Amino acid sequence: MTPIHALDEPAGQDASRARALALLGEVFSSKVRASLLAWVVPRLDTRFSLTELSRELGMPISSLQHECYKLERLGVLRGRREGASRRYRMHLDHHLSRPLISLVIATLGLERVLRDAIADCGRVDISVIAGPEPGSGSDRLVLAVIGEVDLEGLDRAQQRVALALGIDPDRLELAYFQHDDWERDGGNAHPLVRRLARRPIQPITGIWPLE
Repeated sequence: MTPIHALDEPAGQDASRARALALLGEVFSSKVRASLLAWVVPRLDTRFSLTELSRELGMPISSLQHECYKLERLGVLRGRREGASRRYRMHLDHHLSRPLISLVIATLGLERVLRDAIADCGRVDISVIAGPEPGSGSDRLVLAVIGEVDLEGLDRAQQRVALALGIDPDRLELAYFQHDDWERDGGNAHPLVRRLARRPIQPITGIWPLE
């Protein structure tokens, strides 16, 4: 079997991400804003506080507060008080949000954004998105996940991927197999591989075999 995709070495991934973030920083004229949006776009379902964002990005709260204030003033972010902290989330219905999301994806790459989207959903060994079946007349996609992921993680992965793609989650069929079951049922010769063989494949993590 010939793999359709193999991940870069970690060092190569880090260097590629750094170059993409630098480019995004030039586009936005702000490295902080670029890093903020690069973190938010894969997690469009997530409310976050400045403290959480500072911990994730390793940036000062004061700098992030300034950028969140600007984006909230523009209407791209929505903030609300929850207990002692103010939590933010992307306002997806705002007319600027989808163009910003598309710009982040175009700069970082769809594969990287989707990989970040499912990174905390569980142990994902292989994942891809399969496009519509040619000639079927259907626009449904398939998110295939192989690994060890609980129901909450699968739901989060489906929601985040759908939000990043800008589609209704009902258009995204989920096909999940535990790693041991995948190997037992044939691995590279698994029935799912044959089922998706004619569809365009967007890699996310791991190696997806061609039939």
